[in-house]
Amino acid sequence: MLTFYSTKRAIIDLMIIKEQVIRVYGNESKYKVILDFIFAKDYLNDDDLKFPTMKEISETLNIKYSQLSKLIKELYYKLFDDEGLDFVFDFGKVELIFFVHYFDNYAQIKCKKLNYLPIVGDQIGFSFIQAKVGTGMFYVDSIEHTFEGETQRIYITLRSGYYNSYLHYRRQKAIEEREIDRKDFYSMSDYELREELKIGRYR
Repeated sequence: MLTFYSTKRAIIDLMIIKEQVIRVYGNESKYKVILDFIFAKDYLNDDDLKFPTMKEISETLNIKYSQLSKLIKELYYKLFDDEGLDFVFDFGKVELIFFVHYFDNYAQIKCKKLNYLPIVGDQIGFSFIQAKVGTGMFYVDSIEHTFEGETQRIYITLRSGYYNSYLHYRRQKAIEEREIDRKDFYSMSDYELREELKIGRYR
């Protein structure tokens, strides 16, 4: 059984996967009026919109507060706590975004798909962005996956140069032991990190 934290948070979660919820439950009578209301506006991305309270939703839809909460909770459990796994998520769309960093130069590269997904440590040659960032040789520093709507987004962070497993370990260790600030973790180049931590010839 799921631990249920708040109805508002459940509504936000439903908004994040709006297309998935509509596909399966959009026309189910007991949920339809609620889903039509919460999905009618882009509350997540439009800063000018005030997120409706449960009381406001209850009054607008003329549904008792307790009944509204029960229906949202019921729907939420169907998505994530159904032992039969009747709800199947379908993230059929994929986007890949490369974040490229070289000293104070940055670039983003968005791709529809790759036949082979790189992993941490892989060397990546983007010779076509050298004029933009100052180099074309990078390695994969980190990979993050997010899921929203029907889309899986893969964020691949690249650092300039060549992968060094020891330096990768030292960077993580420095963060954990607070040898460097987390902000510096993202902004420091490998050369700057070596100098800061006195690694190799910088001792």
